[in-house]
Amino acid sequence: MSQPQHTPTEDKKPAALRLGVIPFLIVNIAVAGAGVTWGVLRLREIEARKSLPELRAEPLEIRPRYNRPAVISDADLQKVLHKLRPRLRGPRPKINEVDHALRFWGVPAKFADRRCYSGREMLSILTDYRGFSQAWGKNTPSLLFDDPRAPGVGLRTQEGNATASHVDHTVASLAEVGTPADFQLIVPGDQPDTVRDRSFRDMLLHAAKTFSLNQNEYEWSAMVFALYMPTDGEWQTTEGQWISFDRLADRIMRQKLLQGVCFGNHRLYSLVVLLRVDDRQRILSSDMRQRILAHLREATNRLVKHQSKEGYWDRNWEGSAWEERWNEQPPRSRRILATGHALEWWAMAPSEVLPEPKVIERAAGWLTKTILEMTDSQISAGYTFLTHAGRALCLWRGKFAYQVYKPRAEGGK
Repeated sequence: MSQPQHTPTEDKKPAALRLGVIPFLIVNIAVAGAGVTWGVLRLREIEARKSLPELRAEPLEIRPRYNRPAVISDADLQKVLHKLRPRLRGPRPKINEVDHALRFWGVPAKFADRRCYSGREMLSILTDYRGFSQAWGKNTPSLLFDDPRAPGVGLRTQEGNATASHVDHTVASLAEVGTPADFQLIVPGDQPDTVRDRSFRDMLLHAAKTFSLNQNEYEWSAMVFALYMPTDGEWQTTEGQWISFDRLADRIMRQKLLQGVCFGNHRLYSLVVLLRVDDRQRILSSDMRQRILAHLREATNRLVKHQSKEGYWDRNWEGSAWEERWNEQPPRSRRILATGHALEWWAMAPSEVLPEPKVIERAAGWLTKTILEMTDSQISAGYTFLTHAGRALCLWRGKFAYQVYKPRAEGGK
């Protein structure tokens, strides 16, 4: 029996079908592969954003901008600094006084007065469990601790005089005096009388990962991040919150001027730091930078409007909301606090947000005269906010305290 004959058309049809399927499969495989590749890259991007940016080995240094002898003379500055030397030596020095003093005086500071801690000794109390326990005793819980909830080195905060006074305040103080990321920290070990090595980087990462947009104080955290994080991107906390410098600035400015620690001046200082860092590397959007400048100008306008004839401010922003909260404070204490803090953030701020020179000179003159008239016991009672006043006067002469002060003989008046 003869076999059925196939026409040429019938022979070509299956081949055509086969030739059509192959490109279709190739395209679909390519699309699927592209989808997988995009998914992998997207996952990597998300994971990268969850991880913190790589930290600088050294923090950025925010240096003074101005040198105005009309604000304070060399001779008066020496007298003020001598009055404000850190006579904190003794059992159980308050940690908030130690970190304020270190920020004011700097690590290189040395003093002839044996009652004073040197900068190195203050640094040891804050970063080395052995130095801390020598000052506070071994039965006092360590200022530094390994935190199992968020890997890294934490600081005990707002738990008494042996702890930090505000969230990330001590970390920010260490940042402002130039502590390298690889600086050695000593924390207690698992067994009695043992210690273990950590690094300041562990503390910085802990501060970043435990930061929350719901916490009350942003001031010092924002400064720490700006000084160590070389990025204008976002990162994610352990709570899953996305953090950026624009968002931090927005949250800081969202509060009213009347709110915040030290009459809100710490928030203004932090905004100035963000601007100064943005001058060197872009961390803010253009719109946010302009918003910050406008916010600082508004603060300046209010200060100028309500400066006393003598030169000081009291409660800063004229609001009666401070009356009940601060009526137990002596008027001089309030005025030093308000005036010193305002002069400090102005000393670092761009010129376009500053008042006329006479406003600054009048405030500095009142501050200098008042400090020089204070007794040792009065200075001791208000030492933390006096460090801001002393630092501000140094900054207006273009230097930090350790660069200016000439130690006198021990116990000299």
